[in-house]
Amino acid sequence: MINKYRLSASIFEREEEKDKIKPQKIYFLSVEGNLTEKEYFEGVSANRKILGINALVNVEVLKRSNKDTNSAPKQVIELLEEYMRLRETSRHNLIEDIPEELIEKYGTVFIQTYLNSPEEIPKKEKNIFENELTKIGYNISYRKYLHQYQNKYDEFAILIDRDAQNHSEKNISESLEYCKSKGYKCYISNPCFEFWLLLHVSDIFQEYNDKLDIIKENARISRHNTFISKELSDKVHHGKSKINFKTNYLPNIDLAIERAKKFACEENDLVNKIGSNIWKLFESMRNFNPKDI
Repeated sequence: MINKYRLSASIFEREEEKDKIKPQKIYFLSVEGNLTEKEYFEGVSANRKILGINALVNVEVLKRSNKDTNSAPKQVIELLEEYMRLRETSRHNLIEDIPEELIEKYGTVFIQTYLNSPEEIPKKEKNIFENELTKIGYNISYRKYLHQYQNKYDEFAILIDRDAQNHSEKNISESLEYCKSKGYKCYISNPCFEFWLLLHVSDIFQEYNDKLDIIKENARISRHNTFISKELSDKVHHGKSKINFKTNYLPNIDLAIERAKKFACEENDLVNKIGSNIWKLFESMRNFNPKDI
């Protein structure tokens, strides 16, 4: 049976490529959330100049279908490793990424033609083949887009929540150790990504000094909110999407970085202590110097 594929994004979400500067280094991130993290880092990517990030370095959030809600740490790692397998296919031979069952069914010539010159395939045959790809979640446009960027200095990372309500300490620790063994970076927020966002609009250490235990627990207080997401929503007036990055977060990223440094920053410490090390990603991107390559 063909394995399901998860890397997926609507082609209409892609910005125009022809005028873009091709980066020399990309940070590929596999994240838990389908909305907030994606919007946030797309905002970072679009505003690199303002943030003091060289145009030759970029961050790319690996996308999945909106229906794909698999967000446990191990599943976040699985999505990253699906990309790594795609990356390992030769630069000009994407057929290696196509399931063997489909190659046997349609033949190498048909699939190579589809990958390189799809306009040469009769519309009916093309539609039938694309329906089969859709059934297994294979998004050819997005995979082609990802496959074109392969630089030796790229970095690969997961971005996860500690979320003690749903993820055990053992699960988180094992995920961090596995990533370390594979050379993947780990960006983690305890208790959640919204903690990092709240740092942009609040000096948590001061404002919530008597509520740090409540923040760490981050209990669900309604159907749609935990304690932190409710506090964040009250300050910036958005939910999981339409976060208005340029207004709510872009001007305060340096503040968030400085505020984050008051809390735990190391991966192992973040398993049990409040904090976020996402600021390290910004510092790494800002420190990129093409002359060092």
